[in-house]
Amino acid sequence: MTRSAAHQSEESKPKRKGVPHTIYLSEELAAALNAAVESRRVAKSTIIRIALEQLLRKLESGQLELPLGL
Repeated sequence: MTRSAAHQSEESKPKRKGVPHTIYLSEELAAALNAAVESRRVAKSTIIRIALEQLLRKLESGQLELPLGL
């Protein structure tokens, strides 16, 4: 592999940080997420990360209570 080819392959790799997790969504949630991704032109991971941050912030501040058992 030439130096320029190696450099190009490094650039094409996504720059990911953090711990990967797998989640399973219902058909309805997956469709809603896909619609939001298309209309907002934002990555799915970005939408999910922001939503999770907001949920955890609300739980921590006491603004949101989950049903018993969750």
